[in-house]
Amino acid sequence: MKAIRIREYGDASTLKLEDTPQLTVEHDQLLVKIRDAGVNPIDWKIRAGYLKERMPSAFPLTMGQDFAGEVAELGHGGSGFAPGDRVFGFAQGTYAEYAVAQSSTIAAMPESMAFDVAASLPTPGSTALQLVRDVVGAKAGMRILIHGAAGSVGSLAVQIAKHLGARVIGTATGPDISYLRILGVEEVIDYKLERFEDSVSEADAVIDLVGGDTLARSYAVVKKGGVIATTVQGIDEAAAHRAGIRGFQVVMKRNAADLTALAELVDLGTVKPRLGQTLPLTQAREAQELSETGKAIGKVILKVA
Repeated sequence: MKAIRIREYGDASTLKLEDTPQLTVEHDQLLVKIRDAGVNPIDWKIRAGYLKERMPSAFPLTMGQDFAGEVAELGHGGSGFAPGDRVFGFAQGTYAEYAVAQSSTIAAMPESMAFDVAASLPTPGSTALQLVRDVVGAKAGMRILIHGAAGSVGSLAVQIAKHLGARVIGTATGPDISYLRILGVEEVIDYKLERFEDSVSEADAVIDLVGGDTLARSYAVVKKGGVIATTVQGIDEAAAHRAGIRGFQVVMKRNAADLTALAELVDLGTVKPRLGQTLPLTQAREAQELSETGKAIGKVILKVA
C-alpha cells in the first residue's frame, strides 16, 4: 500500500511516499480504508523531533493520526462495526491507504457527513470539547476568553461554548476577525492592535491556544475562583495561586464517546469545522508546511482515496 513515511527526524523534505507492506489486525482492532486524513500540528512536531523525548518514534514511521474512511477488516472478537461502515477518528499512520485503529477511538459517521468534514474533527474537535465542556465547564452566562479563537481548535471551542450558552470573547487578527464575528463571538480583539487585558477583566475562564506571553498575561484577567486552561505549555502555578484561580494544562484524550458527540453537533448544524485546503496524499510535504508556517486558513486535509 502507499503511505507517507519518515526515516529520520527533520524538516518536511523527510516525508516520502513509499510502498509499504499490507497491515494486519489483532483483537479489538480494525483495518480502515482511509479516504481523508486531517493534518495537525502534532504531525509536524513529531516529524521534526520536538516530541522525541516524550513520544519517541520507531522508524520508518507512517505519519498522521486523524482519519475518515471505511472499515475494511475486523480483528477477532468483534467491535460493534462491520466491513463497509463509514467511520472516523484516530489511528496510527493515517497518511496512508490503510491504517489500524482501535474500536475505542473511532465512531460512526452520520450519513450527512462528508469525509473531509469528518477527518477535520478528531484531534481539534476532541481537544475543543474537552477544554470547553470538561475543564472550563461552560454554561449559560459564563464569559470565556479564547486565545487563538479562529484556529482549528479555537473555532470549534467557540462554537461549542456558545452552544452551551457561554458568552465568548476571542483574540485574532486579519481576515479571522470577520470569521469570528460570523460565528457570533461577542467581542473580537485584534491582538496586533490592542492588548486584550485593556478591555477584558473578570472573565470566568480563559482558554489559551497560543502560550508564551499571551498565557502569562492571561492570569490577571480571570476572576477569583475562575479557570485558565492551556494546551500549549505548563501552568505557572505561582501566578495561578496569586490570582486565586485554577490552572490546567490540557492533553486531549482519545475516546469514541466524544467523537460521537462531535458528530451529532455537526450533524445538527450546531458546529461547522473551518475547512481549508485539500491536497492529494502526494503533497503531504506541502500540507505540513502550510500548517507549520501558519499559512493555512482552516483545516488542511489530505485526500487519500
